[in-house]
Amino acid sequence: MQQSPPAPGSGIVDLIGESGTNYDSFFDRREFEIRAWLEDQHFWHRYRKTIILQVLQVHGVDPRRPLVDLGCGAGVVATHLSQHGYRIDFADVHTEALQVARQRFEATLGATMPLPRFVRVDITRGFPADDYHGYLLLDVLEHLPDDAAVMRALHGRMRDSLARRGPTDGAPKLSDFVLFTVPAFPSLWSPWDDLEKHKRRYTLAMARRLCEEAGFEVMRATCFFFPLFFASAAVKAIRLAGCALRGRTAVPQAITDLTEGKSTPALSRLVLGLLAPERSWLRHGNLPLGTSILVLARPR
Repeated sequence: MQQSPPAPGSGIVDLIGESGTNYDSFFDRREFEIRAWLEDQHFWHRYRKTIILQVLQVHGVDPRRPLVDLGCGAGVVATHLSQHGYRIDFADVHTEALQVARQRFEATLGATMPLPRFVRVDITRGFPADDYHGYLLLDVLEHLPDDAAVMRALHGRMRDSLARRGPTDGAPKLSDFVLFTVPAFPSLWSPWDDLEKHKRRYTLAMARRLCEEAGFEVMRATCFFFPLFFASAAVKAIRLAGCALRGRTAVPQAITDLTEGKSTPALSRLVLGLLAPERSWLRHGNLPLGTSILVLARPR
């Protein structure tokens, strides 16, 4: 379905205009109505944003240097980073996502901070022109038809920026980087991946190779959500057994129909408690198993 540009006066910078591309093949924009509340309460989103912040802090990313969240969705992570002093712009291909993200930012920080930029961009065709020092791609690459092409193009953009700026005296430990997260292990493929329009899941080796073949130096590659690996494997086994018994499987219509999409305050507290030791471990170590992969890399 073709999408229209954002309305004038919406506060969204549009770098796409009218396009015949079906961006719903990347991600179903109708989900943003659900995600406006789901991402505030679901343990998965609550935990992931703390891990992203922790990785930036542990690796010495200077909060004063501009970042951009490419594929920001409902804006949960970018708003969380803004709350902790980072300068970060919001970018997505869906106007609906940027509208939700802007409302979230204004409701959370609008009275205390100037608005960042909200940019509608198709990263399969290009990137915002601003000179960013860090690019976040958080559960985005698995939606794209050609993840390798996007990573190569991003590497070229970052190398051009570094060449224009030249050496920076007194630069922080990590001045220019890409950080991405993706779903882990093809063996964990489930109806969630189908509904979310994933093109693939990754192993650690696949994620590393994606970076290195695009010209990046991998600084860190780790799984996270370690306890959920075993829970996901169990849920998949139960689904397969149920399908074998019934001879068919029910087709979910929305992510909230799935076990993975359900959460209550009590369940979130329980799972976040189970994940607390992992969060401490990830301050200095990596994990071989989990339901997600995080990679931090810089251009060679």
